Amino acid sequence: MLDVDMDCSATESGWFELKAYITGGNSSSEWWESNVVQDPECGGNVGGNRPYATSNHVARCGYINVFEYQQPGCTIDSL
Repeated sequence: MLDVDMDCSATESGWFELKAYITGGNSSSEWWESNVVQDPECGGNVGGNRPYATSNHVARCGYINVFEYQQPGCTIDSL
């Protein structure tokens, strides 16, 4: 779970990228999430179409965004 306090006016049309970083407590067991080919359209009571393609998850600022680790799906709901 991640809670971010950000300036939504500084995002790309209200969207921003994120990727998981996993750590097991020492440098030999740390890694970034693999590249993700996210679905172009997210479900949820707000939903939306990501404005561009990337190898990261794309989230919508000001909403609850739900992603699964290394999975293409996305859900965007109102707060």
